[in-house]
Amino acid sequence: MKTVAQPHVEAKFCTVYDEPARIAKVHGAYYVLYDDGRIEDFVIEMAPFTVVLGDVQTAEVQAMWDRINGGAARIACDRRQAVS
Repeated sequence: MKTVAQPHVEAKFCTVYDEPARIAKVHGAYYVLYDDGRIEDFVIEMAPFTVVLGDVQTAEVQAMWDRINGGAARIACDRRQAVS
């Protein structure tokens, strides 16, 4: 059985034309992945209307740890409070 190399993908959360999306770089090409499932090539005309918000991997890892620790409500209720 042969091992097939997986492409290295870098992705960022963003808004393009005020729509939430992700920009991904795959094999040197940039793609816009919209929340409704559309995938488009990123063209230079989109650049003035694109706001990069953050790294997808960092956000997904933090969300995973939040779920493992019981979700947002449990984290907020169990957090140690500073007493002065």
